[in-house]
Amino acid sequence: MRGLSLSRRTRTTTILVAACALLATAGTWGAVMVRADAGRDRTVGDAADYGPLSADQYAAAVTVAQHQADRLGGRLATATAVVRPGQVSQANLAGRCDSGSMVRIRLTGRFPHVATGGRVGASDGAVTTVDITADGTSGRACLLTVATGKASPYRQAADLMPALDVG
Repeated sequence: MRGLSLSRRTRTTTILVAACALLATAGTWGAVMVRADAGRDRTVGDAADYGPLSADQYAAAVTVAQHQADRLGGRLATATAVVRPGQVSQANLAGRCDSGSMVRIRLTGRFPHVATGGRVGASDGAVTTVDITADGTSGRACLLTVATGKASPYRQAADLMPALDVG
C-alpha cells in the first residue's frame, strides 16, 4: 500500500502556505488583543466606580493609590477619591498641584510601618488614614498626610478598591 506521493516542491509549498496562514492568524489575533488592551488602558476599572472623577482622573488616582499602598505596606480597607478645586501651596512630594483642580485620595486601613512625629498631647496610635493630593490635570501626587484614630472613606467618592492590586 502506497500513500499519497507529493513532490518535494509541493510539500515545501504546502508547509510554507500553512505556516504563513498560522502566522497571519496569530498576528491578527494579537493585533485585536493589543487594541482591546489599549482601549481598556484609558478606562481603569468599571465606569460605575468613577464617581465624580473623569476616566483620566480615576486612572491617575488608581496609579497614585497603588504606588502609595505598595510603598507604605499594611492592610488597606478602603481607597476613595474626590475632585476639589484649589491648589497646594506647600507640597511635600515631588509633584506640583497648581492646575486649579485637585484629586484627593484617601486610603484607610492599618499602616503599622508608617511613623508619625506626633504632637504634644496627641495619641500615639497606629496610622489609619493616608491622604494624598494629586494634581487634577497631570495626576502627579504633591501632598501626603497621615492620621491616627477612627478612619472614614470620603463620601460620594470614586471607589478605587476594585482597580487596585491589594492582597
